[in-house]
Amino acid sequence: MTLAGAAGGWMQDRATVHALALFVWAIITATIILIGLRLRGTDRAKRLNKGVGLFALAAYIAVNIYWMWPGNLVWDKSLPIQLCDLAALCAPIALLTGSRTARALLYFWGLGLSTQGFITPVNEHGPESGEFWMHWLNHGAIVGAAMFDLTVLRFRPQWRDWRTAVLLGVVYLACVFVLNIITGWNYGYVGATKPDVRTLVDFLGPWPLRVVWIALIGITAMALLMVPWEVARRLTRSPDVRE
Repeated sequence: MTLAGAAGGWMQDRATVHALALFVWAIITATIILIGLRLRGTDRAKRLNKGVGLFALAAYIAVNIYWMWPGNLVWDKSLPIQLCDLAALCAPIALLTGSRTARALLYFWGLGLSTQGFITPVNEHGPESGEFWMHWLNHGAIVGAAMFDLTVLRFRPQWRDWRTAVLLGVVYLACVFVLNIITGWNYGYVGATKPDVRTLVDFLGPWPLRVVWIALIGITAMALLMVPWEVARRLTRSPDVRE
């Protein structure tokens, strides 16, 4: 088979490979969560919780070593300053230290924003490429850690956590927006260029106006993550006692 034929075959099977990778990730994540729920309140649970945190740390280190390795380093996409990179850093901090800020960012940035990497991944390579594995290791660790923190460690977000995530998210966008203008890069997907593959950015109109839409969509997505908790709180709130 020629190289062109192999590339064509990968593009045709890309959806299948993506679905298979997502299925494997879901099975592994669900298994770890079920084990964590079963062990809650025991000494073994503490070891499992620490192990998940250390795995998230190892994943973050491995991904960044890969991208910063000579031969892989590309300045406009290798630096660990994408939002998912920051969410990946929050994962071990949240699980190993219990930092409220890190847990909030992991929840809102991880579940609210980094899941976009599952829906429309910008990675064009197949399993034969290291980039494919780094993409799934990075995003899988982020979302998996967020779900573990939510279900096993019982993180319950408050509106103050949402405000923290929004405020730091706006600060992040402002910083990378300026960086992108200076360098011509596209960190945070708020630069003047677009990813090589089709993503949500393609539907948001011309730059720089689409940066506003990106910010509003991100804020809305994170607000939607508060809806089930707000509904639950209202349903369980004790009725007012009337004299």
